[in-house]
Amino acid sequence: MKNLLATVLTLSALTSATPALAKPDPFLPNAIAKVLLSQSSTPQISSNFTERTLKIAKQIPTDVMGVVMVDLDARSWQAIAGMSKINPLNGIAQLLSFFGGDLPFSFATDIQPWLSQELAFVFLNSDDGVNAIAIAPTSDSQKFDLFLAKLQTLDLPKPTETTYQNVKILEWELPDEEPVATEIPEEETPEGELAEAEGENEDGQPEENPEDNEDMPDMDLAFIPKKFAIAKLPNGLAVIATSRQGIEQLIDTSESKSLADNPLFLRSLKNPLWNRSVLAGYGDFKEFGKISEFIAQDIPESSPIPGFNRAEYIQGLQYTLGQYSSFDLFTWITPNGIRSQSNSYFSEVRPPQPKDTESRDRLLSYLPEKVYGVISSRNLNRQWQWFVEESKVQPSYKIFVEGLQPFFSFIIGNSVDLDIAKDIISWMDGEYALVGFPSKTSPLAQFGIDFTMGMLIRTSKPEAANLGLEKISKILAQQNLQIKKRQVGTTTLTSFEFVEDEASGKTQSVFAYGWRDRQTLLVTFGSATANEFIPTPKASFGQSAMFREIIADMPQPNFGYFYLNAKELAVMGVKFYLSEFTSSDFPEESGSELKADAENAFPPEIQSVINKLGGLVFVYSETSDRFQADFAIDIK
Repeated sequence: MKNLLATVLTLSALTSATPALAKPDPFLPNAIAKVLLSQSSTPQISSNFTERTLKIAKQIPTDVMGVVMVDLDARSWQAIAGMSKINPLNGIAQLLSFFGGDLPFSFATDIQPWLSQELAFVFLNSDDGVNAIAIAPTSDSQKFDLFLAKLQTLDLPKPTETTYQNVKILEWELPDEEPVATEIPEEETPEGELAEAEGENEDGQPEENPEDNEDMPDMDLAFIPKKFAIAKLPNGLAVIATSRQGIEQLIDTSESKSLADNPLFLRSLKNPLWNRSVLAGYGDFKEFGKISEFIAQDIPESSPIPGFNRAEYIQGLQYTLGQYSSFDLFTWITPNGIRSQSNSYFSEVRPPQPKDTESRDRLLSYLPEKVYGVISSRNLNRQWQWFVEESKVQPSYKIFVEGLQPFFSFIIGNSVDLDIAKDIISWMDGEYALVGFPSKTSPLAQFGIDFTMGMLIRTSKPEAANLGLEKISKILAQQNLQIKKRQVGTTTLTSFEFVEDEASGKTQSVFAYGWRDRQTLLVTFGSATANEFIPTPKASFGQSAMFREIIADMPQPNFGYFYLNAKELAVMGVKFYLSEFTSSDFPEESGSELKADAENAFPPEIQSVINKLGGLVFVYSETSDRFQADFAIDIK
């Protein structure tokens, strides 16, 4: 019964056309491949998403906590080359199948015929908690009525019918389902195996298993409501809510008090990105603040973790919510892939950021071209000081501020004289970049792992840096590591090595550092991998086409980049999937759909999908009125 409810409420969730599966399916990679390899066509993107949103907003209360709009027009999703068959309605159908199992109705014949081109998810505060509501304009009122009539014939408790301001509302109360015990049929067991099967010990006595006496925990699917209600409003909107009261809130909304007249919402709606989006959202921080007590009800009143008792959690949450007025989210399709942006607007306009005259992204040109991922930013010391100050009014940050030193003391020992904030972070006042990349000279190469890491740090205080590095050297020297000097180009590295072969005295470097120039410190996982940084790579990450293309329209200036090579990560993911969920047990006729060729390459369908992937990046920035987060993934 709850499964049936979940299928109805699936209209409050949307995913892409990729099937959602309840269990691993060996055909999953091939199914994705067939979608992505479809012939591309010239997209005919609808351009009235803002107008369609505004019509629905007139039915939503102005004090809404959050609203998400999804464009169901398949043409809007077809801008990516080679992905013309993606249809958001297919995503809804897959969700219905996933959550509902064998349904007594068909999405294609019972729901899709009356569903229009947009879907809204609304979250409203109420005395009983939060009402979640799905709103969909109906393209065919008669077919919606047929669906509603069919729903009443299903194996559900009889709905309660009420009329509120001439609107008929049907509400179903759903009883808790009792867990069904599955009886395992007894099988004949050879007498010689009986003792082992029943877990007897050598004396013929049953062995005690402490887990046998433990009660199995109940699976509480808290996200499934205890009831749901459905109605059709006079303006043709179909409404599905987690309670009748949620629908009544919509009915009570007059146009003069609707979300359509909320200036904060209109600020987001007037953003040109809303009209470009296939998914757009708006939220009110003040309304989120009203449920802070509800959110914190499961947090203990006291906690050994700094900042994580109930009172401090509520204090920090309310402080944070007080700093912002509203937020929005935009996700749109481009010929190069998928872009997304979210903005959190400050309650008050802040003074402009001081102009930074330092050069940016210099270190990215020192990184090797082929990477798994890169994190870059500037002035870690200033970022740390911000955390320290914020922890005074935002207690949840105390876990970072007060927990940093104890954490390192636990790792390296309490007797070590090393203050992380003073001896290390304080001199990291310039650009820094952390990179993970493939390397045949990595210390992990001997284990068959083609991965290593490195870091570049710019500082205006090289003398202070050397003092901190000397303390680190003393710590590592106590771990039975040999300290040696290695020369890579013009850079002298201090290398920490363990003896790999006692007879020959051969050593293996596990950590090294050295000055690439007077103000640029190089830290590597093994001295041999420094060759990837010195001299400057002829083909560097910062100049690579994959990186330059994906950041082309990102905001400047920004706080740095969090970049992942989606293509390389997909390769690793598919390797894991094929190794874990495929085997020689597959039938011969499965052919290239599942099996690789003799050289252990990927099946051609999967390889073609991987070839479409590019980079993935997150970028954070700030202006006087907002904090902004941008995301992009390239799909060729």
